[in-house]
Amino acid sequence: MMILGGRSLQLVYALLILLHMQTSVGFNSTTADYKIRCIESERQVLLTFKRSLVDEYGMLSSWGSEEEKKECCEWDGVQCSNTTGHVTVLILSLLTGNLSPSLFELQHLTYLNLTRNDFNLSHIPESISSLNKLQHLHLQLSNLSGSLPNQLANLTSLQSLDLSHNEFTIKNFEWLSSLSYLQYLDLSGIDLSKVSNYMAEAINKLPHLTILYLYACNLPYVLPQSIPMINTSTSLAILDLSFNNLSASTFQWLSKFHRSLVRLDMSYNSIQGLIPENLGHMTYLEILDLSGNQFGGIPKSSGNLCKLRYLDLYHNNLVEMLPELISNLSGCLQLSLEELILGENKIKGPLPDMIKNFLSLRQLDFYNNQLSGTLPKSIGLLSKLERLQISSNSLNGMITESHFSNLSKLQGLDMSFNPLSFNFSHDWIPPFQLDDIKLVSCKLGPMFPRWLKTQRNFSYLDISGTEISDNIPKWFWNLSSRAYYVNLSSNDLYGVLPNLSATKFADSFGLQIDLSKNKLEGPLPVFPVNVTFINLSKNNFSGSISSLCTITSGNLVFLDASHNQLSGKLPDCMTQWTSLVVLNLANNHLSGKIPSSIGSLSCLESLGLQNNNFSGEIPWALGSCSALQFLDLNYNSFSGIIPTWIGERLSSLTFLLLRSNNFSGDIPLKLCWLTNIMLLDLSNNNLSKNIPWCIHNLTALAQKENSARDHSFPIRIDADPENNGRYADKASVMWKGMERDYGNGNLKNLRIIDLSSNKLTGEIPVQISVLFELVQLNLSRNQLAGRIPSDIGQMRQLESLDLSQNQLSGHLPESMSQLNFLSTLNLSYNNFSGRIPLSTQMQSFNASAFVANPSLCGLPLTPTCPGDEKSKSKSTDNGGKDNQEDRSAFWKSFKPGMELGAAIGFVGVLAVKLDHPWKHFCFLLFNNVRVRFSNLKDCLYLLVAAVGLVTREHVSRLGRKLKLFEPSVSS
Repeated sequence: MMILGGRSLQLVYALLILLHMQTSVGFNSTTADYKIRCIESERQVLLTFKRSLVDEYGMLSSWGSEEEKKECCEWDGVQCSNTTGHVTVLILSLLTGNLSPSLFELQHLTYLNLTRNDFNLSHIPESISSLNKLQHLHLQLSNLSGSLPNQLANLTSLQSLDLSHNEFTIKNFEWLSSLSYLQYLDLSGIDLSKVSNYMAEAINKLPHLTILYLYACNLPYVLPQSIPMINTSTSLAILDLSFNNLSASTFQWLSKFHRSLVRLDMSYNSIQGLIPENLGHMTYLEILDLSGNQFGGIPKSSGNLCKLRYLDLYHNNLVEMLPELISNLSGCLQLSLEELILGENKIKGPLPDMIKNFLSLRQLDFYNNQLSGTLPKSIGLLSKLERLQISSNSLNGMITESHFSNLSKLQGLDMSFNPLSFNFSHDWIPPFQLDDIKLVSCKLGPMFPRWLKTQRNFSYLDISGTEISDNIPKWFWNLSSRAYYVNLSSNDLYGVLPNLSATKFADSFGLQIDLSKNKLEGPLPVFPVNVTFINLSKNNFSGSISSLCTITSGNLVFLDASHNQLSGKLPDCMTQWTSLVVLNLANNHLSGKIPSSIGSLSCLESLGLQNNNFSGEIPWALGSCSALQFLDLNYNSFSGIIPTWIGERLSSLTFLLLRSNNFSGDIPLKLCWLTNIMLLDLSNNNLSKNIPWCIHNLTALAQKENSARDHSFPIRIDADPENNGRYADKASVMWKGMERDYGNGNLKNLRIIDLSSNKLTGEIPVQISVLFELVQLNLSRNQLAGRIPSDIGQMRQLESLDLSQNQLSGHLPESMSQLNFLSTLNLSYNNFSGRIPLSTQMQSFNASAFVANPSLCGLPLTPTCPGDEKSKSKSTDNGGKDNQEDRSAFWKSFKPGMELGAAIGFVGVLAVKLDHPWKHFCFLLFNNVRVRFSNLKDCLYLLVAAVGLVTREHVSRLGRKLKLFEPSVSS
């Protein structure tokens, strides 16, 4: 029999069971007219069991029907023996309730399948022991729990047992050893870490065991090796140990089955080093999956696996040169191997010509390695090849018709992210009909590839970023009725799109179209009603967006028409888009009010309407979009107050951007309910009154945990392999005084509050100091008064602080010297007084950061503060003794360590220009050195050395200017 990959074996085995059931219970044409009478006691058992269940989907609607007077043997899911009338088969699913012990009074059951139910963590009752005729028991995915009863040992007729993916606790395997007829066993998803020793021994005592699934069982790093082989199974053919914690030592145990194993899956374990040589002894292997480990090489003995058809080493640590690796696979293996998967490794070198020896290959996967050189034309000799995956390497050169000369069976082609150039004759007709076409970032242009006209069966096409500068030909839109994903983005395509509503695309997946980053113009086309994903951003489309109202299937999840020339109002047809997750219409000329139908978008997570001409108030209906995480209304003409319901109803908001609108009134206290907010921008409006005192409740700004997440889709959303079917929000952010665009996941690393350019009054709330993870705070250009909170130094992650153009007063808190990451500071145009705190940071800023504070003094603003002259006079009255001591101490410490001071001080000064984490390192280094100096003057002398004033003359001149010391010539 053919051995299949994945879990196809389970389906095959299930089919065999059903065939067995048909013969054993007499369901065939000769008994079709025979009416099987139901045994009344068993009928009552079934009805009792029904009463313990909730049948939400009507699975038991035929049970106990009084009108039709059906016998219980005719109920759905029930089968009886045609000789005795006893219930022998029971198959039920999609039910909720408890697993009633009454069910196990059906003592003549031979097949019981309760897969995919919800039994509310019920336990398997001990009365299951009464089912001593049971041959097949399947309870997977039924939300069962508790310890497995030892009474399972009484089910001695069992041939198949599936308990997988439940919450069972297994304390021992004594019961398993009694099931000597067992052929199929699945315990996947059950924690076996504490009983693995007993498990291995019990398995060895099952002489007929053929199929064993132990997927994700938390099996330990090392399995026991000294297990006796008494009555050992010699029939184990299929073994799945994937997603555990196993090591290479497991191969010693597996060697005991080297004469029987046909399929072995050890993917995603903790296996490191070289694949053991004894793997080559498993000469019956046909399927071998070792993906997701840390294997570093393939042994030469692999070439002895003469029956191996499928070899998967995806996502390992293979660092061999490809010619050497292919050489290790030479031997009888190269005659049998059909699928070779080596993607996500570190394999280097060129594709060798010797690959032509693997003439049975149907799939060849070298995705994301370090291959270089040109693609050999001998690849065209692989006449059985169906899938070629060589994307994300460094292959180069020209691809011609000869590379595909004999690939008539090719269905999947992925050569993306290689600097390859395609050069086909104008009238070339490929020998293949492709299903998947992925050529991202290859060079296909400048003309639209005409050979695509022959491909009429593709379902997936991605030719984004392929340097095409041309019209999209009309024939393209009528190519394949199977297409569900079409990506032509990042080219120079121009022209007007036709009406696409009549185009035949695949219905099963929903259509996904990406035409972004081109030069397409004219009105938006009419799309098919089943479209799921539309990206038209960064083109020159103009006119209304009302044509989108033809999308009526309710399956649209993604719509991005940003960065175009679209105008007019938002159509009031969004009630048809109930599945929409992302809506981005930013950077257009749209106007008017947001229609109330936006409240129908209950799945909406991201809404971008920034940089348009929208007006009016934020509609109350938007509060129904409770899943919203990203809301950007920047640069519009919205007015009215900021609604309080934003805090009440949009609790998932992570980014709220309302900059440059006409909002008035105060900042509602209920915005403090937005505990997930990471970027709050209310700047450049007409907001007044106080900053809410409850601002400390914005807990995402106080915790290191990142609450922001990208939006996930059941579809692929673009060609970028890094995205993995996820969409990251993009926004324009004022960062350190400059407007910058953030996206590609970088936005979620920012933690910002910007309330600048409003009419806010009152004091800065002291509670703001607990927002420990805030990186930027901008309260400038308001009417704030009072002092800077004294504990502002607790905000250690601050990189940018702007409090300029307010009416703040008082001394600058000494704790500001603790803001070691601060690289942008503006305190100008206030009423601060006193001395600027001394620290590595504060003296590194330009004087412009402190100007227009008449009573503020100290470096870098002024050389001295009031009272410094009096201090100097006192020193003079002591006969210059203090100055002399200062000079002696300075030169004594300065001269021996001048070079060290210059280097370390220079690092300290430059650190303010560096980005985290290097900045943090520099500050730690500087501070560790600084503690060796005895007073503040010595620290200043170190700074003098740092900026290059290292000669005695320079030091003396600066010292006299600052009136700190006057070194003598003799010094």
